[in-house]
Amino acid sequence: MEQHILEHKCFRSVGSRAWEREHEEIFVVVHKIADKIKSFPETPGVYRFFGKNKILYIGKAKNLKKRVQSYFRTSIKEFKTNKLVERIEDLDYLTTNNETEALLLEQNLIKSNQPQFNILLRDDKTFPYIKIDDAHDYPSITFKRTTKAEKNLFGPFISAKGTRTAITELQKALKLRTCNDIFFSNRTRPCLQYQIGKCSAPCVGFISKNDYQKDIDTTKSILKGNFKKILKNLAIEMKDYSANEKFEKAGVVKRKIRILERVEESQIIFSGGDQTKVVSVASSGEDVCFVVIDIEMNSFTNIRRFSFKNKVNKSELNLMEEFISRLILSNPQIKEIVCSNEKFHSPFFPNIKISFPTSGKKKRWIDMAKRNAKNLLSLKLQRSNKYSLSINYLKENFDINEEDISIVGFDVSGGVGDIQTVSCVFFNSEGPIKSKYRFYHVPLKHAKSDLSALLFGVKKYLKNNFSINLIIIDGGLTHLKYIENGLGKKAFEVVSIGKGEKRKYGIENLFFKKNKVEFRHDDSMSKIFLDVRDEAHRFALKNFRSTKRKNLTQHFLQDIPGIGPKIISRIYREFKSLEDLSKEDYLSSALKLGINPMKAKKIHDFLKEMYN
Repeated sequence: MEQHILEHKCFRSVGSRAWEREHEEIFVVVHKIADKIKSFPETPGVYRFFGKNKILYIGKAKNLKKRVQSYFRTSIKEFKTNKLVERIEDLDYLTTNNETEALLLEQNLIKSNQPQFNILLRDDKTFPYIKIDDAHDYPSITFKRTTKAEKNLFGPFISAKGTRTAITELQKALKLRTCNDIFFSNRTRPCLQYQIGKCSAPCVGFISKNDYQKDIDTTKSILKGNFKKILKNLAIEMKDYSANEKFEKAGVVKRKIRILERVEESQIIFSGGDQTKVVSVASSGEDVCFVVIDIEMNSFTNIRRFSFKNKVNKSELNLMEEFISRLILSNPQIKEIVCSNEKFHSPFFPNIKISFPTSGKKKRWIDMAKRNAKNLLSLKLQRSNKYSLSINYLKENFDINEEDISIVGFDVSGGVGDIQTVSCVFFNSEGPIKSKYRFYHVPLKHAKSDLSALLFGVKKYLKNNFSINLIIIDGGLTHLKYIENGLGKKAFEVVSIGKGEKRKYGIENLFFKKNKVEFRHDDSMSKIFLDVRDEAHRFALKNFRSTKRKNLTQHFLQDIPGIGPKIISRIYREFKSLEDLSKEDYLSSALKLGINPMKAKKIHDFLKEMYN
């Protein structure tokens, strides 16, 4: 009976035997899914739906068999759920001991696999971290902004200013280096930081590796909030020095204690207090926006905004449950959630207080979160509407659906004979996807013309194997023909945007296939084309200027780890040009330069791309 329901669900819109015979291969998939679901246990766990070579959806269930069967019942009417089911080609499950374990496993799998139909959180900002690079014998302590935590990062912290202050204070107390590795490896005498008492000068051997590592371990302990233990140990150390009449060393330790006490009191690094999160949501159709206000020590510290697509039409209550679960799992120090939805309740976190205020300070926090969530949603909807006419044009002329839009824009910066670079930007129907941006230096053999440089950039970007259905290049009909001839047979369309009359913005021409479209006659459909072109130009200009500035202050070979001014000087003494070096065997050049063969190979590979 269950198998019959499953088959009926997947083929309820078929309508004829002829269609069934024509699509006979789909029946095999359905029978396979029906047979698999029969074997699912009635226990807690996580289930996964697979499409063509990728995971479509990951979910948790108290009863795996019943939950998965519910997707295939004829009573399911939601369009988006039907859309998911139609793509399913396989499924599997993982059992857990209880619902809480299922929740933890589900969130970890979603985080690592990023399925298309799950909630994919995208915070709109990066966070300040303190980085300690353990790969170096004498690790540096530096400031870093990123959206993802890594093994050697501590944080995220409340504010960038506070994080930089923390680094300064830790440097004063423990005299850690903050310089980059190239600067460190080329020092022959202590720098100014040592002279003013803010560094122990490990670059010239003024401190042993073991002693420096002790200071690094102390720093890590402080960044984890272990102030009391560290201060207690330092107090014991100070007393020992005093007892042995080593008063200078005792004075150094005393200064460390004062600085660290100031850091602890001002709560620059680690608040030590319970955290409260104020959460509100706003949604419209597929677009969902959450705002989280961070509260520490009963005062406002930060506000974060998240957005995602609700592709399976979940209710706001279910969205709130899933979002808050992920929020708590990623922030174990949370003690209270102040929520805007009075119906929300989570049995998975009994130790966390859930409150729904109706007055007072917490009510003002909720109102603030609601306003911000609505504002963020409004901005997202405006952005979506901005491209509506362009999306219709893509559908009519290129047969590209809104959910499949994958556009890449290319632009070249730099003149012939100078440094040339190619920028690549990626857009979907919502706008830019910066994780898929790329920036390439053009080898000398391709830098003879803009056309050759552009073709090089397009071919190199295609090696990323991103799904692409349209390429936009900045140039006229000549550029379009050159790129199309250079690429040969392709699974995507190529268009070019050329300057129009008097080269004014907004009256450009769009060239594709054998067509020429003048934007001045209908600029409503030009939005996405011009935005991609302009973003590619902005990205190209930014990186080109950065490259030019960098080349004015240091040699480009210093981009290679372990290559500094001394080795570069040797290269110019031993070889007439870098081109001659690129033609020499790397083992031979290693002997001539007196360097490690692996370093010589890195230089050789770097130059080979430029000259060969």
